[in-house]
Amino acid sequence: MNSITNLKPIRKTLNKGTRKILDNAGSKWRITFVIICTAFMLLAIDLMYSPGSELVDNGRAYLSGVDFASNKLVTLDGHWEFYWGRLLTPQDFKSGNPPQADAYMKVPGVWQDREAGKTYPPHGVATYRLALHLPSTLKDPAIHLQHVSDAYTLYANGRLIAEVGKVSESVSDFRDDEKSLILDLPKDTQDLELVFQVANWKYNGAGGLRQSPVIGSKQVLERQRMMLFVLQVLFIGSIFIFAVYYFLLFLLQTKNKSALLFSLFCLITVLRSLIWGEAPLVIFFPDVSFDARLFINYLTGNNLIPIMILFVLSMFPREYPKTISALALLPTLFFDALLVTPPSFISTFTKYMYILVFLQLIYLLCILIKAIFSRKEHAIVMFMAICVFALSISADILYYIGVGSITLSYMFLFGNFAVIVAMSFIQARQQANIYKKLVVYNEKLVEADKLKDKIMATEWSFLQAQIKPHFLYNAFNAIANVCEKDGKKAAKLILDLAIYLRGSLEFNNLDKMVTIEKELEFVDTYFNIEQARFGPKIHLAKEIAIALDCQIPGFILQPLVENAVRHGISKKPGEGTVSIRMKQDSAGICIEVEDDGMGIDSAKLALLLSGEKKGQGVGLLNIHYRLLRLYGRGLTISSEVGCGTCVQIVIPEERE
Repeated sequence: MNSITNLKPIRKTLNKGTRKILDNAGSKWRITFVIICTAFMLLAIDLMYSPGSELVDNGRAYLSGVDFASNKLVTLDGHWEFYWGRLLTPQDFKSGNPPQADAYMKVPGVWQDREAGKTYPPHGVATYRLALHLPSTLKDPAIHLQHVSDAYTLYANGRLIAEVGKVSESVSDFRDDEKSLILDLPKDTQDLELVFQVANWKYNGAGGLRQSPVIGSKQVLERQRMMLFVLQVLFIGSIFIFAVYYFLLFLLQTKNKSALLFSLFCLITVLRSLIWGEAPLVIFFPDVSFDARLFINYLTGNNLIPIMILFVLSMFPREYPKTISALALLPTLFFDALLVTPPSFISTFTKYMYILVFLQLIYLLCILIKAIFSRKEHAIVMFMAICVFALSISADILYYIGVGSITLSYMFLFGNFAVIVAMSFIQARQQANIYKKLVVYNEKLVEADKLKDKIMATEWSFLQAQIKPHFLYNAFNAIANVCEKDGKKAAKLILDLAIYLRGSLEFNNLDKMVTIEKELEFVDTYFNIEQARFGPKIHLAKEIAIALDCQIPGFILQPLVENAVRHGISKKPGEGTVSIRMKQDSAGICIEVEDDGMGIDSAKLALLLSGEKKGQGVGLLNIHYRLLRLYGRGLTISSEVGCGTCVQIVIPEERE
């Protein structure tokens, strides 16, 4: 026994060492994971920022080697001829003295010659020109136009083929607009001249060809556009269903703030998706104004990431102080206040909004990195989704300012899709956990109900068992014998019997807590009566190592002492002792009632607390069920035939 005890500190040391090794291994794994994800994200952003392949060189593009028959589409990236402050027509280039280009402007982008270090004012007019040579295999040439800021007219081989908004050198005649168009190009020639007249008098983001035109077979362009439109509409519909579902869930569970935030995030995503990509809002509602679309763009762009931050903070509320969170979110209120101003005024703050977006993304990633190191549930899933979202947002911003090689205006849909999948997974897991807890809680309620029925039945039996005619007859007989010898002692025994009977009948107070001192006094009254009957045959020993004012459930000691006297010592030849021991340890108050009587055989001991054998062990069953109901653990009984029985009770220090 001593050797086993001596091994315990060694085991604890080994366990602590093992846990420390596992913790260190887990921390290293998390650090490696975060570093890899961050490096991948930075590499991806660098690739986005780096220029892609440019087909257009100094206003010329030769596409003879492109196999359009294999459904290939060509993005007209590169440097176009650029004429600042002039709205030139195709006839101007056919004159004997054609105009000289001011620069070769990068497309996609805004009108500024970064290579030469020359910039142009954000407001004004300009002309872009491109000469193309197409292969003879392209039988149905067409061009796909998106995001030309903010009004334009397009000529192809001298013929007007598109006019979006109103291009004018006069601010009063100017009208902005934006449409996604697929236009037929001349089929009777392989050489094409594209002339764009572009005007921007309203927005400080500067004008220009923000997204490169795409050229290819009209059939392929239409098919691609239809496929993207269908996917976008399906995406919008499914996300809208998420928004409605989780909003209704919030109405039913008003404390579930994450459900409300997720619903708002889905709703913002739906609104933003309606104006980006193939712009379903314009297709469904052709009369919607350009300013209304810009309002939706700014509204959703301002609030998308703050809602995401609030959702993550609702998951990990202790990862960052409220002060830091407020500093990250408060600037959004300023940009939301700007929504009441004209779009032209809002556009002056666009670059500052981009800075805020990047700072909020960094803050969001910091929250999740800290949550990963704190081993919070779902932190890794959310971190990976936010990384994808950050990449998509970076691509969209770089695209919008005309930097980088990715020119897909619906990139943010992929990022939002990743975040929504992660959020919905987390919400589903939380609901599943709640359901599991409800199932367990329901099972415990059923068990508690069964336990209550057993307690009620045993308490009634206990009531009947306490007032035993045989016990009363023996008690009065013993008192009568004492009366003949010692009147004072007899009077004390009568008083003890009265106290015993009163305590036995107080069954409405079984769940009340009493002091150990009072419980021991009740045991003494019973033992005095029995000692008057048995004389020196029975003895009571107490080892109390705790304060007498400690609280324990009432009426649990006397029935145990009575069982020890009746079934243990009274049937034993010779004298016997009932020992009551109490001490305090880490588990709580430990109580032992032990006798050195006859003991109980193993078969009977196994049935003693099962309740299967009626009429036996009623007092023990009552105490056992009461302790189960109060603390979740009942009596522990050990016995050996011929050596005695020991009943153990552990009362936890904190009682719920």
